[in-house]
Amino acid sequence: MFNPESPAPTLISTDQPLSPNGRFNRLSYIGWYGLLSLICMAAFLGIFAFAGIFTTSNIDEAVFSAFSGITFFAFIALWLITLYFQIVFLIRRLHDLNKTGWLSLLLLVPVLQFLFTLYVLLAPGTPHRNDYGDVRPSRAWEKLLAWIMILVSLLMMFGIFTFAYYFASPDLWDAPTQILQNTTGYF
Repeated sequence: MFNPESPAPTLISTDQPLSPNGRFNRLSYIGWYGLLSLICMAAFLGIFAFAGIFTTSNIDEAVFSAFSGITFFAFIALWLITLYFQIVFLIRRLHDLNKTGWLSLLLLVPVLQFLFTLYVLLAPGTPHRNDYGDVRPSRAWEKLLAWIMILVSLLMMFGIFTFAYYFASPDLWDAPTQILQNTTGYF
């Protein structure tokens, strides 16, 4: 549809990252996803703190019950808002791959979900103008946040594998106790 040889502007001035129209390259996608994760984590902590204030104080049971209901609806609202933005970011990433946003429905298929996520994260985007617009370069903060998210994810995977290895090896279960017994005079 578009001439791939046509020069593309380096940055679209009317780009709205929170709109499904446009493109996200890999680093922008991970960066915005990381920002969404940080905002959600802060919101969840805020809701927990708000709910915790009312559980520790001496308040009437009816008031506590009302705040429990408000907290529940706040969690549901936050979940729906997060789901919306996750879908928007995924659609923009699919647009960078010159694919339709309807492919985001593949996340509903349990087995394809994992493979589709790997495809979205690892496939290079179209290097030129495509059906969904011009190339959108990553901003500096998007790159920084994306690399931080990648490093944190790798560290978490390493921690999970280490934890699983530790609990899968019964020989290692007594190691901390043996170290304490051999190095201190308390046992």
